Amino acid sequence: MQLEFKYADLLDDIAFKLVFGQDSTKNVMIEFLNQVIPDRTIVDVEFADKEIHPYLRDKKTSIYDLLCKTDNGSRIIVELQKRKQDSYAERMLYYSMHQILQQVEAGTDSFDFCPIYVISILNFTLDQNSDLDNVKTVYRLMEEKYGTLLTDRLTYIFKELPKFVKTAEELDGDVLEGMYFCLKNMPKLQERPDALKHGVFDTIFGIGELLGMDEMTREKILENMTTERDLKNQFDYARKEGYAIGREEGRQEGREEGLVSGRAEGKAETIRQMLVAGIPAAMIADALGITVEECEAYR
Repeated sequence: MQLEFKYADLLDDIAFKLVFGQDSTKNVMIEFLNQVIPDRTIVDVEFADKEIHPYLRDKKTSIYDLLCKTDNGSRIIVELQKRKQDSYAERMLYYSMHQILQQVEAGTDSFDFCPIYVISILNFTLDQNSDLDNVKTVYRLMEEKYGTLLTDRLTYIFKELPKFVKTAEELDGDVLEGMYFCLKNMPKLQERPDALKHGVFDTIFGIGELLGMDEMTREKILENMTTERDLKNQFDYARKEGYAIGREEGRQEGREEGLVSGRAEGKAETIRQMLVAGIPAAMIADALGITVEECEAYR
């Protein structure tokens, strides 16, 4: 069988959970967590129920991508997010609160709970981190002036993959950087880079190879990957063409107000072309920083 892709996109939900979220492959998750949380050594993890119902009626349910309970009692929520989303940081805060409520028992005087980590693997850059170059950022509850830690029980870790720019030739054997590389580049590969020698990559490339999957799983992942690629191509083309129109109109005006007008018209044309191409309004709105209602007005 000849396939367009040799390896699955690990940013696809199905592929991600195959590699990181099965008992049979949990060595990948354990290695990943020990790389990301170096201050605690994790020997084993248990994958827990990913759906947490609220204690109060009419409140939101938390549905995690993956929820791990470690051998030392820590709760670790792992979220994979491909596209920018409003109030993403607040959603992660909400998810962590459910894990506190799960641990603190009624009828006792204790409010003690095991450490909670929320790890977000993002295929975009957070607005809060737009001026930072590092892939990993860590947020904790700290005193504003002196940076004194209030508690070590809540930690929010963000991994922004667009900031990882190393090529296969630039990899030096660092395991975490190798994992970043795989998350970002697996569909582009035809072979495993020489620098990825650690045993965890045996599992990643073994499970991630499309021909090794059962037919139903492979077809679903391929369908998702093809749709994602087509949407990206449509999006890039519409944006390029739309802004080209805007720039040309701005040049023809030759005045500051003409430049502004041209850019505005270019943005409008971009939105119209994307809608015609079938790109969802919510995706366009996220990418261009407007509301869905503003986007829909261009139909």
